[in-house]
Amino acid sequence: MKQTIFNASLEESMNLVTDKYIKTSLEDFNEKGYGKKILGFFTVQFFLFLIFLLSIVLGSKKFQFFSLNIGLINGIVFGLGFIILFSYLNDVRKIKNQSVLSYYYFNKWMYLMITILYTQFLVIGISGAGMILGGILSSVLYTSFFIIFFIGLFQSFQRNTLEILYKQRNYSNPTADFINRFVSFAKKYGGLIILISIILRIVFPNSDIIQQDGIINSIGKAIIPIFFLPLIYFGYALAVDNFQGYYLQKYLEDYRQLSGYSVEEWYGKDSQRYKKSLNQKDIV
Repeated sequence: MKQTIFNASLEESMNLVTDKYIKTSLEDFNEKGYGKKILGFFTVQFFLFLIFLLSIVLGSKKFQFFSLNIGLINGIVFGLGFIILFSYLNDVRKIKNQSVLSYYYFNKWMYLMITILYTQFLVIGISGAGMILGGILSSVLYTSFFIIFFIGLFQSFQRNTLEILYKQRNYSNPTADFINRFVSFAKKYGGLIILISIILRIVFPNSDIIQQDGIINSIGKAIIPIFFLPLIYFGYALAVDNFQGYYLQKYLEDYRQLSGYSVEEWYGKDSQRYKKSLNQKDIV
């Protein structure tokens, strides 16, 4: 069987799942529960709604993304937020019997919520840059740039995770090698292409906005999307750390026994497994 980041054995997953993560997972549920976490999801969904409203206003002022009104695009993203919210609430129902996984469920779905929140901001930022660069040019340049950036992050995550799981350094195939070379090339020259496009657009303007705002302000507007990179990378780092929860869920009982926690500590007092263990003690 081909070794992937998702099919490691229990023994191999132990190279990834740390005692610190397990301890944090248990402490998280005991100290925080999940009531405030649910409130956190509704709060982010409310922000998605506010940005959607802002997008409608900006859309009326000709802000576009690939010739589409950004109000429509961010409205779709707002709708995706509900799907993620209800997916988390569905997992919350499982926490009663799997309290140790509360931390994993929250971070998994919250990462997706934050990702689509960033997406809304990016759509606005790219459409704003389009007022300087031109709507289509801005959309093509920045969308390509961020797709390449995300591919690069995933490739890095996949490579590092495989190395940790299987204790080997060389994992590659022709497709992955091509993608890695392409991403490296894009990282090296992509920023230069964007910079040249901005300079040419400002030196040879065909927009009254550039003439009104001046060169400095125009450059600032044109590079707004780039300022989201640190935030995206921060979210990525959190998601990578939380991948340990995937294997904690996959080998849940095995990790309980290996870590030496009781059924009550691991699954919770209200869990079916804990109640079953009490019944077995009574029978004995």
